[in-house]
Amino acid sequence: MTQSDPTQTRVLQILKENQGRFVSGIVLSSRLGISRTAIWKHIRGLRSLGYDILSHPKTGYSLVSTPDTLTPEEVLPLLRTSWLGRDYHYHPTVTSTNDVVMRTAAEGGPHGYTVVAEEQTKGRGRLRRPWISPPGTGIYVSFLLTTPMPVRHAPLTTLVAALALTKVVRRDYGLSAAIKWPNDVLVRSRKLSGILTEIQSDQELTRFIVIGIGINVNQTAEDLSGDFRYPPTSLAAEAGGPVSRKELLTAFLAQFEAEFGVFVENGFASLLDELERFSAILGKVVTIHGGNREISGLVSGFTPEGALKLVSRDGHEETIWVGDITRVEGEF
Repeated sequence: MTQSDPTQTRVLQILKENQGRFVSGIVLSSRLGISRTAIWKHIRGLRSLGYDILSHPKTGYSLVSTPDTLTPEEVLPLLRTSWLGRDYHYHPTVTSTNDVVMRTAAEGGPHGYTVVAEEQTKGRGRLRRPWISPPGTGIYVSFLLTTPMPVRHAPLTTLVAALALTKVVRRDYGLSAAIKWPNDVLVRSRKLSGILTEIQSDQELTRFIVIGIGINVNQTAEDLSGDFRYPPTSLAAEAGGPVSRKELLTAFLAQFEAEFGVFVENGFASLLDELERFSAILGKVVTIHGGNREISGLVSGFTPEGALKLVSRDGHEETIWVGDITRVEGEF
C-alpha cells in the first residue's frame, strides 16, 4: 500500500512548478530543509512510481513526464471533497478494492475511507460475476460510508453512485451516459461502469456501506474483447482519445459526495427526476430475471424507494425490487 509521503509530494510539486526546467539539488535542499542525499532518495522514489525525471550533476533535476497513475501524489492535490477520499489508500494490485475496504470497515474504519488500485486480480460485480481489471487502464475504487440509515435504504446508494458518474461523464466528456437499473452506467447501450454495494447492519440500521465501482477508462478494444454478458466500452473509446484517470476519479468523488448529501438530507425521492431523465431503460421494454422467474414489461418509472415500475402487455403494473435486466428492447 502507498500513502503520500509529504516531503516526496513537496519535491514533486516543486518539480511540477518548474516542469521543463532544471531545479538544483541545493535549491530543493534549501526549500525543504533536508539533505541533498535525502532529495536523491525522494527522486528515486518518484522514479519508481513512473515519473520521468532527468538528473544532471550541475543543474539538478527536471520533470519530463508524469505517469497516468492514481497515487496519492497525483490524486490528493486535485481532490475537491470535504470527507470522501481524504483518507486515501493506493495499491498497485489487490484482489478486490471492496475486500480491502470491507476488512477496514469491520475494524471501525472512518467515514469516507477510500481504496484505489491499479489492478484487481479478483474484481467482482453483482452476483459475484468477475470484473475484468487490467492494470493501469481503468478506475477500481471502493469507499466506506458509516452514516447510519434504514437497511431498506442502503441499496439506493448504488443508484446515487450511478447518478454521480453519469453526471460527470455527461458534463466533462460530452457523452450521453445513462443508468441501467440497478447498478450499471452505459454509453451507447454499452457498459462503461458497474457498481457493487455491500452492507453490514444491526437489526434495522446499517453499521456501514461499502460502495465499489469499476470504470472502463483507457481500455482498448483488445482489452475489452471476450465473452461478456453485456457489450463493454471505455471512456477513451467513446471520447476518441486517452482520458486522465485522476481527473475522472476526483470529479466522480466530488460529485458522489454532493449527491450523497442530497440523498441523506432530502431522501431518495429528491433524486428521482434526474434518475428518470438519465435512465437507459425508461419507456423501453425489458426482460428481468429475478429469483425463479423471468418477466417482461415496459418500464414506466421508479418508485420513491428505488424499485422499478413495470407495465405488462395487458396493462398490469408490477413493482420490481430486485432483478437482473437481461434484455432491453423498444416499445411494445
